[in-house]
Parts: sequence; C-alpha cells; structure tokens
Amino acid sequence: MKKAITAGLALLAAVALLAGCGGAGGGSTGESADGLTTVRIGSEKVTSDAGIFLADHLGYFEKEGIKVEYVRLKDAPAITNALATGNLEVAGASLAPGVFSALNRDIKIRVVGDKQSIRPGVSATRFAVKPEYDKGSIEQTLEGLRGKKVAVHSNLSIQVFMLSNLLERHGMSLDDFQITPVHAPDQVSAFRGGSIDAAVMLEPYMTQGTEAGIAKLAADLTEGAPEDGETLTGLLYGKTMLENRKLGDAFMRAYMRGVRAYNNAIFHGKNHDQVVGIIAEEADMPAELIEKTKPVGLDPDQRLDADYLGRLQDFYVHQGILDHPVDVRKLIDTSFAEAAVEQLGKYRAP
Repeated sequence: MKKAITAGLALLAAVALLAGCGGAGGGSTGESADGLTTVRIGSEKVTSDAGIFLADHLGYFEKEGIKVEYVRLKDAPAITNALATGNLEVAGASLAPGVFSALNRDIKIRVVGDKQSIRPGVSATRFAVKPEYDKGSIEQTLEGLRGKKVAVHSNLSIQVFMLSNLLERHGMSLDDFQITPVHAPDQVSAFRGGSIDAAVMLEPYMTQGTEAGIAKLAADLTEGAPEDGETLTGLLYGKTMLENRKLGDAFMRAYMRGVRAYNNAIFHGKNHDQVVGIIAEEADMPAELIEKTKPVGLDPDQRLDADYLGRLQDFYVHQGILDHPVDVRKLIDTSFAEAAVEQLGKYRAP
C-alpha cells in the first residue's frame, strides 16, 4: 500500500511542477453568457455534496453572481492535482496526504470549510461487510474478516485513517487485512462480484448495497468522535479563490446557505421533500433511496479543528506516507467562513 501512496504523492509533485512551468493548461474563472462568474467545482456527486447542490438549485450561487460547473473526478489526488494546476477553483476532497504535502511544495491550496464531517450518530461514511461476516458484534465481525479484502475508496484517502482508528479500538491493525482500493461508485459491484469482503463506504452507495442485500452495516465509524464533530472532507480553495477575496467570500456565503438548508431539512424537516429531491437528482439516484441514506454531517457554520488535522497528519507521518509534517494552521483558512457567519449570523435551527 505504501508504494501506491508514494506514487500518488510523486504524481502530485510532478503536476505541481507542470503548473509552475505553465504546462498543464491551467484555466481560470470566466464570465458566462448570462454575466455570472463560472466557478469549476470538483465533485464526486455524492450526498456529502448536498450543500453545493442546494446552493445551486435554490439560487444562492446565482444571487452571489456565481454559476457553478461540476467537474467529476474520482479521488482526492485527482481533485488536489486539478486545484494545483488551476483546472478547478473549488473542490471537496478527502483530507488525504497530498493535501498536506501541497503546503510543503508551496502549492496554493487551503482548506476553508467542511464538506463532510462525522459526529456521534451522524456519518455518511460507514463500514459495511458481506452479510455472512456479520456476527452481531463488531469485535466478532472483525475477527472473522481477518486476512480478508477490505476496500477503501483510495489508499490516499482519509478512509484509511478512519479504518485504522476502528481497528485499533478493537485490538487490530491494517496489517491484519488486505486493504484494497476500490472507488466508491464501484464498491457495490465489487461486493456483488465477490472481489471484496468489506468496505468503508460513502452514501448513497452504502444504502444501495444494503438495500440490495449484498452488504450489511457493521460500524458507523463515529466511535470516539467529538460531539462537535470532525471533518473528513474539506472544502478546498485553489489559487483563484484565495487571491480573489470577493469571489471567495461570495462562494462561501452561498455554500453556507446551502449547508444550512440541508441541516434544516434533514434534521428539522423544513422543505424536506424538496431537498431530498434535489440531492437525488444530482446524485442520479432514486429519491426513495436518498431518503433511506444515513445523514451526512455538514457544519452549518463551517468550523475547522486544527488539532484534529494535526492528529490526522501524525497518522500519515507514522505510516510513512508523509515525509515532512506541515504547520496545519497554515493549511487552513477560516477567514472565509468567519466572514460568512458575520454576515449571515450563527446558525439557528428552525
């Protein structure tokens, strides 16, 4: 697994070099025919993109003079690379090693908000197993899986950290399993075909698998998570958004309104059916399936915890997949969220 991770980090370095030389076709924001500023967003089109979907469909982006263009990329390294080369302005990406190493390479990327977090009882990233491995308790289930293939979205994703935390809490480690990279949209098929025995799964694929009877929930991966939550997927700004303060602030205001609309609907019932319908349309899944998915954590005030990012970085360094630690307080920029909260006020449930 370490070879794959090292190769991924090398790719990021190479792309960064191309960007510095002007060789990767870096684009920029531009004005669309309707006078709006186009902002390209890296999105996997999963339920954790709900804040973006809602800001788009409910007109919050348009009100801020923004038109969003979705660019669908498969994993965090691809998204980070696109930000580094200027082929994206904004992305939601797993807080993978490449995000940290970008700071060492002076790549202008910053984590500015929360695009998926977990807290006790709230998680859209969960651990699922083939039904025959479900033994009723997580300890017995993990013991039965020893030596089997456990899928993660990518060897460079934060899912490896989450899985490691789960295993350590039950006296095991990553070395006790065959950790297998399988992109989130392909995991249901992998379960069906028998090429994996368990997986760390994103919604809506988790519910898709359980509804089909080929996967069973074993753990919600929130053991030990703080009440305020911790961010798994960051909202990332690239160079354009960081240097164009007016645009960066406008995007954050619209996104925060979308996130708040999600929280209002999913946890408090306000405009519930409309919100579920929008998510279903963008995720290309039936509304009935989205209705059954586990809710994603999206912080309505877009708070970030530097101490948590420090612990995550320590894990990557300990695993030997991040050579040089960075000052995580330089990796995050909370000023955009703080400015949005100042204008919109702190979140209040309806």
